[in-house]
Amino acid sequence: MQPVKEQAALTVDMLMTAAPVTIPPGATLRDAVDLLSKMGISALPVTDGDEVVGLVSAQSIVAFEASTPGVPTERDVSDVWDEPPTADDDLPPVEYFADLWDDAGPDLVERFRTSESPEWDVLSEHTVDEAMSRNPPRLAPSATARSAATLMRTTGSHGVLVIDDGYLCGIVTTMDIARAFSRGHGM
Repeated sequence: MQPVKEQAALTVDMLMTAAPVTIPPGATLRDAVDLLSKMGISALPVTDGDEVVGLVSAQSIVAFEASTPGVPTERDVSDVWDEPPTADDDLPPVEYFADLWDDAGPDLVERFRTSESPEWDVLSEHTVDEAMSRNPPRLAPSATARSAATLMRTTGSHGVLVIDDGYLCGIVTTMDIARAFSRGHGM
């Protein structure tokens, strides 16, 4: 009978995406969504210079967006009609409505025309700093894939930052673990 050859443990540095794309904390959530989509990834390490300050994921952006009040669909008109008619009853209707919207600014038509204005794009009004996880899971490159999977399961995170000597060197995601498992690599 042949002795069973022991397979070396799969380590995080074997699975990680090295030199991952990062984003600064002051970038807008719209920038983060665009970058996630463009790169086909689900999470971005958030860095301030060389320092890792968080992790923003598609999941954390959706959670943030869900907790943010949406654009009102109805206007409170209770006080609009409460004012008694004035001596300006002879004003043409256009001037009457222009007076109601005098604080809207001259670019009102342009603001309605574009979907990237604050009225329609809440993601452009908020920064990555507001939605990111501030203490994302971290492991050394020599950690096992099993420990990365366990850390993701216990923290609910879909990514683990790989930190070596205080510097970000990679990221391992649930997809990386799933790929390794599907290829028959033991954990």
